[in-house]
Amino acid sequence: MPENFGSRRDISRKDFLALGAALAGASLLPGCSAFSMDPDTADRSKSGGKAGAGAGAAGKGKESPMLAARVKAGSLPPVEKRLPANPRVIQPLERLGVYGGTWRTVEASTDPSWLWMTVCHDHLISWDPTWTKIIPNVAESYEIRGNGREYVFKLREGMRWSDGQPFTADDLLFWYEKIYLNKEITPVLPSTLQINGKPLVVEKQDDQTVTFRFPEPNAVFLQNLAIHGPPFRLLPRHYLERFHKDFNPELGNDWAQKFLEKIDELNNVDLPVVTGWVPKNPHGDGDRQVWERNPYYFKVDPDGSQLPYIDKVVFTFFQEQGPLILQAANGDVDLYMRAEVTTPKNRPVLARGTRTGGYKLVKVKDPTHNTVGICLNLTHEDPDKRRMFQNKDFRIGLSHAINRPQIIDLVFLGQGVPWQTAPRPEVPFYKSDDMGKQYTDYNLELAKRYLDKAGYARTDARGRRLGADGRPIVISVLIQSRYPVMIDAMEFVKGTWAKVGIELRIDTASPELVGTRMDANKYDCTLDVGELGYKGMLTDPRWFFATGGSSYAPLWSRWYEGGTPQEKPPEAMRRQAAIYRQKVVGSSDVDTQYAGMREIIEIARDEFWTMGISRPAESYAIVSDRIHNVPGDNKMWLAFKCPYPAVTNISQYYLEGE
Repeated sequence: MPENFGSRRDISRKDFLALGAALAGASLLPGCSAFSMDPDTADRSKSGGKAGAGAGAAGKGKESPMLAARVKAGSLPPVEKRLPANPRVIQPLERLGVYGGTWRTVEASTDPSWLWMTVCHDHLISWDPTWTKIIPNVAESYEIRGNGREYVFKLREGMRWSDGQPFTADDLLFWYEKIYLNKEITPVLPSTLQINGKPLVVEKQDDQTVTFRFPEPNAVFLQNLAIHGPPFRLLPRHYLERFHKDFNPELGNDWAQKFLEKIDELNNVDLPVVTGWVPKNPHGDGDRQVWERNPYYFKVDPDGSQLPYIDKVVFTFFQEQGPLILQAANGDVDLYMRAEVTTPKNRPVLARGTRTGGYKLVKVKDPTHNTVGICLNLTHEDPDKRRMFQNKDFRIGLSHAINRPQIIDLVFLGQGVPWQTAPRPEVPFYKSDDMGKQYTDYNLELAKRYLDKAGYARTDARGRRLGADGRPIVISVLIQSRYPVMIDAMEFVKGTWAKVGIELRIDTASPELVGTRMDANKYDCTLDVGELGYKGMLTDPRWFFATGGSSYAPLWSRWYEGGTPQEKPPEAMRRQAAIYRQKVVGSSDVDTQYAGMREIIEIARDEFWTMGISRPAESYAIVSDRIHNVPGDNKMWLAFKCPYPAVTNISQYYLEGE
């Protein structure tokens, strides 16, 4: 909801540093207590892969010529000494690849979300490519004990950081003891890493085994590790000790802030990582960032050849969409999928470019439940506006005064259907469309009756409705300037709300300024992409009750997150929070989790906290003809909670035709 959400969830650098990383993921595996098999090794018949490829085969495999040259020069150990004893074996989607080349991609701005959905994504565990189950990744295996109270991770023996130093249980213990438990670095424990105010406990069993223990079941813990960043990250103890006051007492009083800067993987190019590529220049240095292969990467193909196949990934940054679209239409982008760019409005231009640009538009499934989520600030600092916005009849009146078919036709080029901020029809635990369709009829007379019923029947000579203070009601909507489609949509809303006596003012600002004003609770209304319409809502239900930095009730959200006490939310929302803790977080039984989510959604339906414009239609990705092993139509989601394309094993992508 604030500026750090979008497909998408765009996380600001301020939030990144303040937490030491980013948020959450989806639901537990039914009946699963342990997982050790890597499903990518299951079929070796394709692409000439050899059965049983692993430690033995890895030693016989190949490596990139750029690394072979370093081995020959004596500046790098042989490939078999750089791999763990049991590397993760990745089955290529279509065929074994070839080494070399540069993956060309773009960013809509210097926002790092696309990097976190590609080159930065490697954690202890991961979603599988179909967003069906959690599988081992950096961890060789994991085990769930005590209905989600304990999680035991077995690390890969002999695995190394990108600088060649060993990756062991001591690195995970360093994060726990020196970052998670350090009040100067983590003044407030993330809600995903505590239960009812009681913190997580991490214990080292041996050099390759670590146990994460909660005081009560935390059935969504794995999914909260399955995206990039906070609340938990893999960080190198051997490098970071020198910047921590516990190891270097001579550091000044500002050591904690400087330490957070040292764990910023996008700007500190000296920070060792475990990902397939490492940055060669800081993220804010110029108009592009170059990532180069990690010589110690822990994955191989079925022939034992070290991945990734691609040598470099180059991100070119654009502050405006026009030049970015031109770059893509010219065929200078190999793979890109972000909702702000791959929109219905841009599709005609990009489709024309496929004729000469050497690329195609691949259909992508979208978990987004709404194109424009309208969030009145229910905890507004002005008491009169707070009462007005909290009045359900007032919100219903505004909803009926939105001409959704007109907006869909003119802004979204006829794609999509009128829809509230409600789950998508594909959601397995809520098969009704009653929440999505309620109050979506465009009916100005009905809208007026609801506004009258809410207590705002008085008007001035110009027909403007008057608030409790006797002045015309004015609602200012705060919109991030990088969302021009939302601005266009709200221009139509402005016109129809005026017909029922409500003045809407559109206030655009940078993502950073929007975030600052929302943190300070100084806004009337804001907008957000309804990104959590599918499985992601199991670990991030913020659209249904105020949690996770809610855009529509920031003070209620802070109450739930356990930070500085503000004001308690109403009884209905407190009931939602209790159900979530008991049935979703507190139970590893999927049926119980789904039943809890249905209850939460039905309360949200009845309370009508927020409103939406439309459910988006088909989404798409830009995929060049020279990049291979990329999933085809409807094989990927445009999702942050399951970070595509990273979960499709991008290390097995390869390039031909450079």
